[in-house]
Amino acid sequence: MIYQCVRWMKILQCLRDKGLHVSSGSRGFSSGVSKLVIRERFRGFNAAFDEAHRIQATWIVPDEQLWEELRISILEKLLPAYRSFLGRFWQHIEDGKHPEMYIKYSVEELESAVSDFFEGHPPSLLSRRKLH
Repeated sequence: MIYQCVRWMKILQCLRDKGLHVSSGSRGFSSGVSKLVIRERFRGFNAAFDEAHRIQATWIVPDEQLWEELRISILEKLLPAYRSFLGRFWQHIEDGKHPEMYIKYSVEELESAVSDFFEGHPPSLLSRRKLH
């Protein structure tokens, strides 16, 4: 679907490995990951997801089957990518100052937030507290 490609590409790109590894030496071998880049990726993901949540919760999909297919499709792409990125890089954030500024969501919170999508009204108060 074109919708998924356009809207979610920006969000999922934040969770890619490309550009995370720092090279050292003349041969360019990876010597680790850049904590600064990881922080920026989490920050970018949070901002992009918050925007998608704010906008898509107000959209209406009246066809129940399409509504469910959209949510499932989003979750099938989002959750594995986020779970993998979080699993590989959380320790780089947890060891620093204010990890909650970067790791804003658990996998379960993302799944819950996606349940607000396409409801045709602003996100619920419970979701809003988690997202802001």
